[in-house]
Amino acid sequence: RIATTQKQLGNSSIVTLNTTGSDLQLVYDPSTADFVSDDETTGLSAYQPSWSPCGEWLVFGVGFWFETREASGGWIVRATANGSYSEVLVNSSYSITEDGALNNGFPSFSPDGKKVVYRVWGADTATYGNASEIGLRVLDLETRNTTVLTTEWDNLPQFSPDGELILFTRKTSTYNYDVCTIRQDGTDLRVLTSSGANDAHAVWSLGGRIMWSTGMYGFRYECALYDDTFQPYG
Repeated sequence: RIATTQKQLGNSSIVTLNTTGSDLQLVYDPSTADFVSDDETTGLSAYQPSWSPCGEWLVFGVGFWFETREASGGWIVRATANGSYSEVLVNSSYSITEDGALNNGFPSFSPDGKKVVYRVWGADTATYGNASEIGLRVLDLETRNTTVLTTEWDNLPQFSPDGELILFTRKTSTYNYDVCTIRQDGTDLRVLTSSGANDAHAVWSLGGRIMWSTGMYGFRYECALYDDTFQPYG
């Protein structure tokens, strides 16, 4: 089955469906989130679902994205694939400007199902470049301990099929994004692209190769790449 964000109805819910497009099933509706008050659910969206290797769970971000991330929260949530249960893995706050909470999002399961990698963004990130409020984090699902992996302008992380590397997109200059990999212990950082244009939205194939979207041909060239890609519609 394919897991995706359903935006056609305007609620940005997590759904699954068969590869033929049939048997659409609702997994999680952010408008029913119980970790914010009823009047704070307006604008909540659920993005980038990632399957656990056993197929029982989906992990995704629920919160406020794009320009609203600078002031509002983002939670990492996992739910059973049949939608019968959900829980918050990484907490946040409706207003991150008031209590120093972070906007957490765009998670990915490790191949053994024991860890989740995700990106964080703080209220002071863009204005002051606060390194403690930006980058990638790894959550151990057994201990619930969180490890700081990077403290740069990083996003869209994804474990490699063998679990050795984490693929992600990094803002490498004022106007440029590149595709990078790093090991779980924070070593062996590699910048893989050098087109001079924006290279981003990278995903792994099951065979261990990397696919990404690039602007090197003169404009945003973002065809659908793979079922795990974020914004496959460009």
